[in-house]
Amino acid sequence: MNQYHAQVCIAPSLEQADIPQALKTKTTDVTHILCDRLSIDQVRTLIQQAQCRPLGGDKRFFVIVTRFLPRESQNALLKLFEEPPHHARFYLVIPQEGILLPTLRSRMFLRDTGRVASSANACFDDFLQASYAERLNIVADMVKKKDSERLEGVILGVEQFVATQVTTYDALARAVLQVRHYLQAPGASAKMLLEDIALLLPRVS
Repeated sequence: MNQYHAQVCIAPSLEQADIPQALKTKTTDVTHILCDRLSIDQVRTLIQQAQCRPLGGDKRFFVIVTRFLPRESQNALLKLFEEPPHHARFYLVIPQEGILLPTLRSRMFLRDTGRVASSANACFDDFLQASYAERLNIVADMVKKKDSERLEGVILGVEQFVATQVTTYDALARAVLQVRHYLQAPGASAKMLLEDIALLLPRVS
């Protein structure tokens, strides 16, 4: 398959996504799927919609913006992206590349993530420089307010922090992986795991 049938953009929202501006507005040939967690039923509906020919041009575009992608939904997307309708193009907007299964990621072209990295680093830098007590307060505040953008920034920053020194921070790396896995579950609360990360992350002043 042509890699440009499906593209992934790392961004916290549709507005901040690095996709063509024209695709940020719904039209007869631009479909938006905006959700916190992409369900298997939504993917099945997408597969059906993708078979329909475009009405106003020669292509149909599907923009999927989600925070969580369960394994069964990713496997269904994989089948769609392996043999897509020739007229269909897909844009997947997610907060973190690490939530993708390697098989699905290999079928997608990754767009530039520079702007998002800067925002995520700011969230993480504040968290890293805070005292342990302040970090626990930050975690409680993020969970209470359901601040998914700030939460994603912290988790992404921790992942980048341990990426080149996993052996040194083995427990921290495991805690981040657990958070990623746990957040995939519907209705999950990762407060205790986030508190573990807050305490395992070394202090930098």
